[in-house]
Amino acid sequence: MEISASQVKDLREKTGLGMMICKQALIEANGDMTLAIENLRKQGQMTAAKRADKAAKEGKVSIVSDDKAAIVYEVNSETDFVARNDDFIAFIDTLGKLLLAQKPADHAAALKLTDASIGGVSVEARVTELVGKIGENISFRRYKMLAADSANEKVFTYLHGIGKIGVMIKLSAANPDVLKSPELAELGKDLAMQIAAESPIAVNASDISEEVIAKEKEIYRDQAKNSGKPEKIWDKMVEGKLAKFYEASALVNQKFIRDTEKTVKDRIAETSKAVGTEVTPICFIRLELGAEG
Repeated sequence: MEISASQVKDLREKTGLGMMICKQALIEANGDMTLAIENLRKQGQMTAAKRADKAAKEGKVSIVSDDKAAIVYEVNSETDFVARNDDFIAFIDTLGKLLLAQKPADHAAALKLTDASIGGVSVEARVTELVGKIGENISFRRYKMLAADSANEKVFTYLHGIGKIGVMIKLSAANPDVLKSPELAELGKDLAMQIAAESPIAVNASDISEEVIAKEKEIYRDQAKNSGKPEKIWDKMVEGKLAKFYEASALVNQKFIRDTEKTVKDRIAETSKAVGTEVTPICFIRLELGAEG
């Protein structure tokens, strides 16, 4: 199979590896980008798997919220110049108000929303109008909502940069009075910033899917085989790498970014003690501009 220069360039941007390595990886994977990245990881040639799921897109991630829910959404443009366009920015703001008011079930439903604020047409049609007016492709790409039970839950949010990363995290507390406390607000902000910076994939290690764990084990096993070390220690090598994976991938296991002498779990325990009731992170959503997933 002939591999194009654009494919090689794309893989180089995603992995940071050399042109010839990327080209050979694509040849061996028959042009399958995902398989090429996976094989490079198995060979130990990738040091930052996070880069593998990113795409070059401009635009903005935004967050809106009320007492019942928080919403994070992403609108993309081809260039940063259009991302600063007044019409583009106005659409993002209007879209946020509409999403919060109507709280559609999912992205497909969000695209079909209609309202006078967008000229009485659907969101999808309004995007098409903007494309014609601005002269550049625009996409309302993603929409996620976290609802909270006001009896014992609250969603906290954090927007990093000028719409580069948006985070929402839902916390629960047995005592509802705690939900409005400054201690919980501070914890919510700390955890949201932690998620933005360290990009965990789950709250707890037990929340990570068996499919993901199996794939990591497969990669670590192949890395051990390619290490040149005795087969009798391969299992220990896999176990060690898996422990580090859990530490990096589960929020509560991560080193707390504001004090690396403690873990996120320790930070949560401190707040629980301060407010006199157990505080528990339930779930989170993290959207990064241009990233896949």
